[in-house]
Amino acid sequence: MRTFILLAAVTLAVLFSQTEALDLECQMCKMSVKIVDPMIGEDTESIKKAVDAECKKEFHSIPFGTQECRKFVDTKLDPIIHELENGTAPSDVCTKLHMC
Repeated sequence: MRTFILLAAVTLAVLFSQTEALDLECQMCKMSVKIVDPMIGEDTESIKKAVDAECKKEFHSIPFGTQECRKFVDTKLDPIIHELENGTAPSDVCTKLHMC
């Protein structure tokens, strides 16, 4: 019985962590779209710097928030920019990229 309770607790903790991570990614995506959309046409480095700065401002209080922002900008921002450049509606970008 104790093993079952321990296993259930661990499973819930893992699921909760994954849900939190997905929610954070969704929030970062939506924040990025708001920043990137009006900047389409500007150079990518300027866009990345703007998103990184806003991300760190919004998520600095989350444990490892600034590191997660850097990781997000390095790995997830280019597809967001690409979708917006190709005419995907801002409200659809995060869903289309499976971030929300």
